[in-house]
Amino acid sequence: MHRSPMLAPAGRCTLGGMINVSSLLGVRRAASDALRYGRRRDGEATPPSSRERRPVVVWNVTRACNLACTHCYATAKRRPDDDELTDREARAMLDDLAGFGVPAVLVSGGEPLYRPGIIDLISYGTERGLRFTLSTNGTLVDPPMARRLAAAGLVYAGVSIDGPEPLHDLQRRQQGAYRASLDGLRNLRDAGVRRGVRFTVTPGNYDGVDDVLALLVDEGIDRFCMYHLVPSGRGEHLRDITPEQRLSVLHRVFAFADAHPEVEVLTVDNPSDGPALLHWLADAAPERVDRCREMLTWNAGALSGPGIGLACIDQRGLVHPDQFSRHRVLGDIRQAPFSQIWSESRDPWLAEMRSLTRPLDSACAVCSDLAVCGGGMRARAELATGDPWALDPSCSLVGA
Repeated sequence: MHRSPMLAPAGRCTLGGMINVSSLLGVRRAASDALRYGRRRDGEATPPSSRERRPVVVWNVTRACNLACTHCYATAKRRPDDDELTDREARAMLDDLAGFGVPAVLVSGGEPLYRPGIIDLISYGTERGLRFTLSTNGTLVDPPMARRLAAAGLVYAGVSIDGPEPLHDLQRRQQGAYRASLDGLRNLRDAGVRRGVRFTVTPGNYDGVDDVLALLVDEGIDRFCMYHLVPSGRGEHLRDITPEQRLSVLHRVFAFADAHPEVEVLTVDNPSDGPALLHWLADAAPERVDRCREMLTWNAGALSGPGIGLACIDQRGLVHPDQFSRHRVLGDIRQAPFSQIWSESRDPWLAEMRSLTRPLDSACAVCSDLAVCGGGMRARAELATGDPWALDPSCSLVGA
């Protein structure tokens, strides 16, 4: 059944890397639809195309973390790096990002709340017009911390949950982590911070998605983001799920989104999820396929993602096209401001990334869904195969 759209509260995240399943299904609207899908609304700026927008910036504020998760893309450790940005350098960076007009800053780590002074930096950036979201394991979000985050102007916090309690604690390598993360979610609710659950699919937890979806309903969680594994950091030591498992998880997530318009459902780090949704809709609700395809084509998938609509600044101030491509350094904000690095880069690989005619693997180049997907996630293809233009091995259309 097609439902009347519900308007989601504000809280934009990584536009180029996310598929907003709920918006595409038409069961609700999101504040980011203007930027992500060109759906104009009164009072909101809509860029002429998805490729003509400022990037969302993932800021890895520290490498330090109190956990040692098996799939950590940043290979976080107990102590911060010696040369992490100082607060003074961070404030100068935030001034530049505000002046450049980035739509959002996603604060990540490590565990970002492990960095002393991070609340003050979020407050500083908020006063300059920046919008902050937080990616956290949630274990440090006690009631005073939740209230401080709210007072600093944080618009959204995503807390990682990897499945039911035994699976979560196993992947987080810490007994009691699940209960601490759940407490963090509840403390954020009590403080009035919009919150969501982040679920990264691995071979060890793909069957746990149903438990997490049930948790969303039981706890009244606002948003669910399903992340696909990227072989970066400690994640390079994990096998990926099979094509059959991927489709099984996706179809369960699609069906949940259709049945639960009160939850904003997104998938992350796999542009081919868009075509997978179209294929699912062709069977489930064919009357909605054309609208969904129109929105996905405007977004252009990977063609508006890393290097265009998404950037990363790591804990040392190095600029990357996304948070997984640490081997691709576009510049150093200690040498030049981010706005200059992003706008004036002469990196030949970045030029290819920003081109409409990328030298993709032939399987991508001839795919009928290329205009919707944009050619898959380049970081995953390069990290898994050594070739940045190879087929993304986690393409959701494989086995469809």
